[in-house]
Amino acid sequence: MTEKDGWLEITLAVDPELTESCSAVVLEETGRGTYQLDPEEETGLPLVRGFLSRDEAFRSRLVRLKKRIEILYSYFPELRSPRWELKLIPVENWQENWKRHFKPFRACTGLLISPTWETVAAGEGDTLLWLDPGQAFGTGGHATTRLCLQAMDVLKGACGADPFERVLDVGTGTGILALVAAFLGARSVLAIDLDPLAVESARRHVELNDRAAIVRVEEGGPESVSGTFTLVLANLTRDDLLSLAGVLKSLLAPGGFLVLSGFLETQSREVLRTYVRRRLYFQGLALEGEWACALLRNGPGEPST
Repeated sequence: MTEKDGWLEITLAVDPELTESCSAVVLEETGRGTYQLDPEEETGLPLVRGFLSRDEAFRSRLVRLKKRIEILYSYFPELRSPRWELKLIPVENWQENWKRHFKPFRACTGLLISPTWETVAAGEGDTLLWLDPGQAFGTGGHATTRLCLQAMDVLKGACGADPFERVLDVGTGTGILALVAAFLGARSVLAIDLDPLAVESARRHVELNDRAAIVRVEEGGPESVSGTFTLVLANLTRDDLLSLAGVLKSLLAPGGFLVLSGFLETQSREVLRTYVRRRLYFQGLALEGEWACALLRNGPGEPST
């Protein structure tokens, strides 16, 4: 099977205490965007939804996902087991699924992000950034993306344009963070992703928003990147962040900033200890629900958040 065979839509009805934890597991195992739906009327249980591409590995990944959720619940025997709902989604219906959940929103001061199928009238002083996510992750609908956007906005307000001189966006997805960096004054942005679908999506958005002179999109991981950057953005999974700590540190220019997200508040101590041990200086931690975003700096400095 290949991705042209469609997608498996996974919906979990979970206990409210484990909503964020289950969402994190689904995000890590699917590698795609996850989102939370309003609680069911019958049970009042919140819903977590994600997607698995029906490629050659999807059966093994589904088994692993189910096992991880089972292990998570084993620590809470008093809670009712989650209810699974699996639904096959043809490729041509993928976009329709996103359209139901992706609406225009304000990313930061002076910037509105909107899907291409919406009609939006920008206010005075506002810039519109257009997204058509297709099969790539990153619309601003997930807390980790919003936290990264907020961190960038705070950094701009505290330090001006200096941190945005040379920006690296690791795991760019749709390119949303790279494009917002360009809006915030970046002179150059390198956006990278291992997923060729994400690379295609990000390049399309760079052209759509007329930022090709600033943002360059390449397929690959941070290990293949040369040079240093004044700002590195890494909205990845907890496991990826831990394994890439040395690489991300090496890519930071002296005094450069690192924005990390994709991990839970309960995982923040482990993530922060890993990076601080590499002589990166903690600047601040922001939370939305149980998701976390950390700001660090390659050199001492006053906290920016």
